[in-house]
Amino acid sequence: MIKKILKTGVFFLVIFALLLGASYLISQSRLHRYSNTVVNSETFSYRKIDAIFEKTNSDTIYVFLYDKDSEDCVYLDEVILKQISYEHNGILFEDIYKVIYENSYRSYIAQMIKNTYQIETFPAIVAIQKKDDTYEKLDSFEYTSDQKKNKKELNAFLERNHFFDISQKD
Repeated sequence: MIKKILKTGVFFLVIFALLLGASYLISQSRLHRYSNTVVNSETFSYRKIDAIFEKTNSDTIYVFLYDKDSEDCVYLDEVILKQISYEHNGILFEDIYKVIYENSYRSYIAQMIKNTYQIETFPAIVAIQKKDDTYEKLDSFEYTSDQKKNKKELNAFLERNHFFDISQKD
């Protein structure tokens, strides 16, 4: 009798685990299909910045130094930029390209990126101009812990760099 109850319990436990695993896989696939970003969805390695210049055929590009494992990067991308987009009639920032800096926890990689883009903190959005074989930072927005200041400064950065006209604001 106890053996039969244990077998039935194990059976239901296995069924429950399978259903739980299936629901997890379904929810993950749905989440990955939905993009919360309003910047260009194409990503580039921090070592391949020339590819952005080639793609845009422009002397000036805008790079979003992005680490998908950083809560600050995700918050800037999916919350602050999205709020600004809504305030400006749903504009998309297609000219801002994500530059992925993997392994940024390693101090030498982080310092190399900071030196290359002439910034102090991550995440950041940087306007860069290519001159001969070097890069020159024209302007930048660097994320801080002050949320109100972030939104105000990011708005100012986007306005300075002509991402939207003041007339687009509601």
